[in-house]
Amino acid sequence: MNDRPTGCCADISLSLRLSDGRRRGMLLHDERGAVAVVIAVSLLALVSLAALVVDLGFALASRQHLQNLADAAALAGAGQLGRLYENPAGAAPAAPSPADRARVRAVVSEVAATNRAATKLTGVTVADLRLGRWNPATRTVVSASADPDAVLVRAQGFMPTFLAGVVGIRQLSLSATASAALTAMAEATPGALALPAGISSAWMAQGPIEGRRLRLYAPNGGDPCAGWSTFTDAPPTIGRLQSIVQGLTRRAYTSPSALVDRTRFQFVVGNPAAIAPDLMALYNARKNPATGQWTTTIAVYRQAQCAVPAGAVALAGFATAVITAVPTPDGPALDAVMRTGFIQRGRGGGPDYGTNGSIPALVQ
Repeated sequence: MNDRPTGCCADISLSLRLSDGRRRGMLLHDERGAVAVVIAVSLLALVSLAALVVDLGFALASRQHLQNLADAAALAGAGQLGRLYENPAGAAPAAPSPADRARVRAVVSEVAATNRAATKLTGVTVADLRLGRWNPATRTVVSASADPDAVLVRAQGFMPTFLAGVVGIRQLSLSATASAALTAMAEATPGALALPAGISSAWMAQGPIEGRRLRLYAPNGGDPCAGWSTFTDAPPTIGRLQSIVQGLTRRAYTSPSALVDRTRFQFVVGNPAAIAPDLMALYNARKNPATGQWTTTIAVYRQAQCAVPAGAVALAGFATAVITAVPTPDGPALDAVMRTGFIQRGRGGGPDYGTNGSIPALVQ
């Protein structure tokens, strides 16, 4: 018995089966096309992501190399400024001449050129070079025509891309900025301290530093906010102090290096009136004969309140004092007048007592 439809019904059934097949074929073709689009979009996304990961990684590494170049160039420029200002005779720093400024710029360029290959970038240049004053409140280098104490360097370069070229990015522009400045003196180099005395940080905190007067020595006793020291030599006796003063007078004794908060100076207990002739001989050997003044670096010791220091006391910083001899009814005394704006040989980065070190620090 044959169950298949015959006649018109058979033609309709066959037509339906053929239409279903064509629809399935068209659907399969559409699905394949959609999958191809999805794959293409996905590949583009993957390539873009790979470009982001690979090229961004190289960009970060290259940016750090460029930052190293800017740091080194800024430090070299500020270091050249410090050497211009250094004055062992104790005179206040003079404003750098146009030739001095040109030398600072030349040093920056030399250091940048030396470090250019290490960046592995193309077209590396110093796009901005600024001499000015460091403003710690705003953390900026402000352009200054006189007495600059900071150098700002902005370097830039280009990094060829690896995979980002697929999406049309052929190179990346990179830049780095660094600022170096002569900051408050934090370390005295060997021989930098020619006066075996110190001033209390409590006294220094009582008001403006410039022009303040303190009596370091008097026959009947000096100011309790200051004291005489044997530097790091112990025990701190009058006899040891006398030996150091005599050595400094003959320039046969070299004071030790000293670092803020790490070095402790030994302070003598008692009035050094017995060695007054030695103290005056040191002053006379170091003073400027024309003015009668001796400008020198002096240690500032850490103390919460003014009191006569005794024994080992930590250093808080360094300042500049102008020493003069003054007559009193009991004999000559030594006065110290504090001065600001000086740059002395040593490293910066310490508390500010009006004296900067000649070795700069990165400040930004």
